[in-house]
Amino acid sequence: MAKAPPGPWCKAAAVSAALPQAVGDVLVVADADVWCDGVPQAVKAVEDGAPWAIPHGQVHRLTEAATTAVLGGGPLDGPTVQRPYTGFAGGGIAVLPRATYEDVPLDARFAGWGQEDEAWALALLCLAGRPWRGRARLWHLWHPPQVRTSRRWGSQASRALWQRYHAARADPQAMRTLLDEMPKEVTDAGSGGR
Repeated sequence: MAKAPPGPWCKAAAVSAALPQAVGDVLVVADADVWCDGVPQAVKAVEDGAPWAIPHGQVHRLTEAATTAVLGGGPLDGPTVQRPYTGFAGGGIAVLPRATYEDVPLDARFAGWGQEDEAWALALLCLAGRPWRGRARLWHLWHPPQVRTSRRWGSQASRALWQRYHAARADPQAMRTLLDEMPKEVTDAGSGGR
């Protein structure tokens, strides 16, 4: 298993570090704190031609006690900290062709918690197309909240960068410009560049 680079958490850097060890033409980019039984169906959808796939519909955020029970060998179930909700595209688990990830990678300018998944989904929608979406439950294991400016926004810098993605969401040329601004060492680490 690849080790994430030092410094603030950066999902793009973690995925880039793991990419050289991944085999196959379909990638499953999954957060370490989630589980979804719909991944095989999402992989099949991509193999059958979907540009990318989201295996889950509703997100079920387990309580601390329910997470402790699951990690102790109990069933993947239990009380949640909030009502289930439709998960963000790009977050939790995303399944896509390796070539699509290499063309539309996560942006390493998002550091710490927040907005990297949403921005990635906007880029994928703009440049790859609409995803296949499954209905399986996504179980989110409890952990202490990460440092962030609010429940919605990770940091002012992440919010400002997400706003640029949001503004470019229907303009492939503008979206490509945003992706081309990414730090080259991260995009080159996993794919040999674009």
